[in-house]
Amino acid sequence: MHGTSRSASNRTSTWLAASSAALVLGMGLTGCGAIESYDKSTADAWAVTYEITVSGEAADALSDVSYLDSPSRGEDSAEVTEQAVATTSGAGKNSESIWTAQSVITAEKDAAIAATPAAGSTATCRILLDGVKEIAAQTGKPGERVECAVTTPAFGEKLNPASAKP
Repeated sequence: MHGTSRSASNRTSTWLAASSAALVLGMGLTGCGAIESYDKSTADAWAVTYEITVSGEAADALSDVSYLDSPSRGEDSAEVTEQAVATTSGAGKNSESIWTAQSVITAEKDAAIAATPAAGSTATCRILLDGVKEIAAQTGKPGERVECAVTTPAFGEKLNPASAKP
């Protein structure tokens, strides 16, 4: 009888030790996840405006449009694609139209846009921070795809458009 009590006591001790270890490990992993989630939610991010201006004969649409967008603050950028988009006429400019998209891009992550105008039309892409500061611009040849790509600057970094990738 005495041996049975000791065996049950050992099983209980083993079970308690294993449960405690699992609890401590689970709390540690949850804590790391919470820290990572907090870091992402407070990461520096830019309000990015992608802009394509089209001029020429058929300036009312673009095809094969793609751009980078962060699913949420602190995340890497992911590509968004659209087969075709309509442009809107520019104020006071009869032969120009524009298409824009708003995005949030984490600081020091890639921002990019590309689109193809109709034959005979020319497209110019621009990437703007906070809707104002141009960090990339490129004009394509008539009917050819235009692309702009740049890594967004860190907050506090002096913005220099010459450092933008064409």
